[in-house]
Amino acid sequence: MKNNPTLKIYGKSKNFKVCQFLGIVGKVFPVLLMLMLSSCYTTKGVNYLQNMDAETTIPLQMTKYAVQPNDILNIQVQSRDPEQAVFFNTTTQENRNLQANPASFFLTGYTVNSEGMINLAIVGALKVSDLTVEEIKDLVQREIDKYLLNAVVSVKLTSFKVSVLGDVKNPGTNYIYNAQVTVFEALSAAGDMNLSAKRKDVKLIRQEGDVSRVVNLDLTGPDIINSPYYFLHPNDVIYVETSKPNLANNNLGILTLVLSAISTTVLILNFTSN
Repeated sequence: MKNNPTLKIYGKSKNFKVCQFLGIVGKVFPVLLMLMLSSCYTTKGVNYLQNMDAETTIPLQMTKYAVQPNDILNIQVQSRDPEQAVFFNTTTQENRNLQANPASFFLTGYTVNSEGMINLAIVGALKVSDLTVEEIKDLVQREIDKYLLNAVVSVKLTSFKVSVLGDVKNPGTNYIYNAQVTVFEALSAAGDMNLSAKRKDVKLIRQEGDVSRVVNLDLTGPDIINSPYYFLHPNDVIYVETSKPNLANNNLGILTLVLSAISTTVLILNFTSN
């Protein structure tokens, strides 16, 4: 009979501590909820090209790319005499099907060496670094005209690739089968940015000779279209950082799961103790 009051008092003391803990958790959860709501994303943070009129005309700054060492060029010569033109072409009918694979560009194209030269069949060494593709085409055309009449030369940069890293859906390197590409097209090829990505501070890394230039791009304003970095160059790298709201949401999510697990454990202990 004397043990019963002791058991009741112990039970009340334990229940009191449990209720006190649950009261603290009940006060913490609303604070966490307010923090999560305050760190939610808004259209101002995720929309591109904001504050634009229904119809806007923005001048473009076209930048010319000068070929650099390690670039790969595809040079084709066409003539009325195919038997003569074949001596100037590295791509034959037998290996033409391999060009579906980007790795074949290295095998069938002309790689610009460290001195900025290519070794064109029959013509010999030509310096092509610091020239645009159009200028290289004119240079090769003048050399081929010395050997063939009415020949047509085409030059393409087959090593045009852009890498997109960071907070995007499909990060990686994409080959560009076009003469130019914009920053939005490169992001589209990577599956676009995630909702949590920074759009006001996208880093563009561009190799210029022996140095690398890093610039920050704001994709939420229309000024990006007038930027000299709107059109990308071969070997450009785009890095997309994760915004602070996303980090806050992740941390709050983990903390919420921990508190939920603790609350569930306390409730189970309280139920079993009763």
